[in-house]
Amino acid sequence: MCGMAGIWNLNSQSINEAELHRFTDSLSHRGPDGNGFYIDTSSKLGLGHRRLAIIDTSDAGKQPMPFANQRYWITFNGEIYNFIEIKTDLEKIGFTFKTESDTEVILATYCQWGEDYQLKLNGMWAFAIWDSQEKSLFISRDRFGVKPLIYFYNETRFAFASEMKAFLALQSFNLEFDPAMLAQALTKQRLIEGDERCLKKSLNHLLGGHCLTLRYGEKPKIRRWWNMLNHLEQVSQTYKEQVNYFRELFLDACRIRMLSDVPIGTALSGGLDSSSILCGMNYICTNSHTTDRLATSWQKGFTLIYPNSKIDEKKYADEVIKDTNVTPYYSIGIADLYLKHYNEILFQYEEISDIHLGPWLIHKTQREQGVVVTLDGHGSDEALGGYPWYITAAIKDSISSFSPVRTLQLISMMYGLGVINLNILYSKIKNTWLLHPPAQFTSPAYEQDMPPLKNQDQLFKTLYTDFHFTQLPTNLRDFDRLSMAHGVEVRSPFMDWRLVCYLFSLPSSVKIGSHFTKQILRDALKGILPESIRTRTSKLGFPNLTEAWTSPKSQKFMQDIIHSQAFQDSNIWNGKQIQNDFTTVIQNKNEQQLHQAWIYTQAHSLMKLFQEKQIQYQKTYNSLTTTEQA
Repeated sequence: MCGMAGIWNLNSQSINEAELHRFTDSLSHRGPDGNGFYIDTSSKLGLGHRRLAIIDTSDAGKQPMPFANQRYWITFNGEIYNFIEIKTDLEKIGFTFKTESDTEVILATYCQWGEDYQLKLNGMWAFAIWDSQEKSLFISRDRFGVKPLIYFYNETRFAFASEMKAFLALQSFNLEFDPAMLAQALTKQRLIEGDERCLKKSLNHLLGGHCLTLRYGEKPKIRRWWNMLNHLEQVSQTYKEQVNYFRELFLDACRIRMLSDVPIGTALSGGLDSSSILCGMNYICTNSHTTDRLATSWQKGFTLIYPNSKIDEKKYADEVIKDTNVTPYYSIGIADLYLKHYNEILFQYEEISDIHLGPWLIHKTQREQGVVVTLDGHGSDEALGGYPWYITAAIKDSISSFSPVRTLQLISMMYGLGVINLNILYSKIKNTWLLHPPAQFTSPAYEQDMPPLKNQDQLFKTLYTDFHFTQLPTNLRDFDRLSMAHGVEVRSPFMDWRLVCYLFSLPSSVKIGSHFTKQILRDALKGILPESIRTRTSKLGFPNLTEAWTSPKSQKFMQDIIHSQAFQDSNIWNGKQIQNDFTTVIQNKNEQQLHQAWIYTQAHSLMKLFQEKQIQYQKTYNSLTTTEQA
C-alpha cells in the first residue's frame, strides 16, 4: 500500500522535477517510509512513489522499480496476495528475481503475458507501468476498485495520482469543483464513486476492473478488463457442499491476506464480519502447517467503544477477544472529537460524505501500536445481503415466486431486526435546498450490465448494483482515505475475487435464509465463531454518534458556517433558505434535517479547505519563481 503519482507532458515540455516531487509528496501520509522518483527525460515522463513498506521492506523493494534492463518501470499501490505462486510459475520458465517483493512479480507477469496478466492477479491494486521502448503507459485498477486511481488528461498533459488532493500540488492547475457533481453528492452520495467523473472538473476515476493505455500522439484508451457476470460458475447442488466450499474459500482468503513482513491486526466491531475474520485468522494459525511469509505478529484487536451509549458494542467484541486470546486495544468515540478533528478528517476524505470518526480513530490507534496492516470486513454486507433493504428485495422475490411461507419468514426477520415499516427503507428527504441541478450518473459499465441483469432476481440485482456501483465503492473509498491518513493498509478477505464470484453464483436463499442474513457465512463458521456472535442478528459496525450533528456545540458550529457570507453566496445551494430552515430544524429537534445540514456544511468546508491548500501551493511556486529569477 502506498501513494503513487505520475506526469507525462505531451507537449514536449521537460518534467519539472520539483513539481513531480511536490505532486508525489502530497501523498506522504499514504507512504511514510520514503519516496522515489523516475524521469524519462527523452519522453518527458515522470513517475513518483510514496512507500508504505510491507512486503520486502529492504531497499530492494523501493519504487519506481525497473525491470528487463530498465525497459519497464512501475509505480504501484496495493498488494498481490498470490505473488508467491505466480513467482514460482515464472521461475519455472526461466525468470529470475532480484527482490522478495510482489512489485517485481507484477512486472515479470506483465512482461510474460501482456495486459491479460491482470486475470492472474489476486489482490488489490492501482499501478502504472511505463514501457520506455514502446513509449506507452499502462494503468490498471483491480477488479472491484479497492485501490483508488484518479487521472487528468488534455492535449498537453496526462497526470494521475492516488487522491484528488494531490492535484492541488500541480503548477498552474486550477482545481475547480464541478457544481453538478457537488449537487449529485448532496442528493445521492452513493453514486459518486461509481461514476467516471470526480467532484473536481477535469478529473476522472479509472473505475474498478478497467485499464488505461496511453501512447504518444494518441488519446487514452480505456478498456474494461473484468466483468464479474462473465465469471459466474456452476455450484454444487447440496447446501452442505456449498457451505464447505465457502469455508475453504473464506479461510484461504484470510490466509493469503496475512502475508506480511510487518505486524498486522484487526479492526473488531463485534459484528459478524470482523469477528469472522479475526476468528478465521486464529483458526488458520492454530491449525495450519503452512506459515510461509505469514505475519508472526497478528494478535491485536482494535475496537471502538462509546461509553454509556446505546450504540456501544464492546461486550460483543470482548467475547471474540476472549475466544481468540488476542490483545485488545480500545478507542473511545466522543462526539466532541468530530469537531476537534473536523478539518483533518474532512480533508483526508476529500469527498462529500458522512464523515466517520470511528474508523479514523481505530486506524490512528493501530499505527500508534505499530500495526501497519489491518484485516477488515468490507464487502460482506454487499455480497451476502447484510443490510435491511436486501430483505425487502428478498420479500419481493418471494412474492413473485408465490412463496408465502418464505415471505412470512422474511417479514418476521425484519421485525426481529427492528425494521418494521418497509417504506422507511425507501424514504428520502425532499431536497429543496439545491439551486444547481445534479449531474446524471454516468457509467458505461453500469449501462453494459443492466440488460443481462434483467434475468436475475431482485436480490441479485440489488446486491450486484450495490457491490459494483453504489454502496461498496463508497465504503471502500472512505476506508481507504481513513486508513491511509495514518499509513495503515486495509485488507478485505470478503473482497477476494474467488469468494465474490462464488457468492454471486449461489442462490439467494443461502444468503438470506429463513431466520438469518448471511446464512451461509454463519453455517460455514460454526465451531470457529463463538455461538453468541454466530447467531447474533443485530449489527452496527462503525456507527456515527448522532450527537456529532445534534449537540448544541455542533449546532453552533453549523450555524456559524451557514450564516457566513461565503455559504450564503453559493450558486449550488440556497443559502438564505437553509439559514431560515435551520432555525426551525433546531427548534423541532429534527435529527434527519440536522444531518442534512451537517452534510451541506461539510461540502462548504471541503471547498474552503481545498481553496486554502491551492493558494498555499501557488504561493510556494511564486516564491520559487521569484528566487530563480533573482
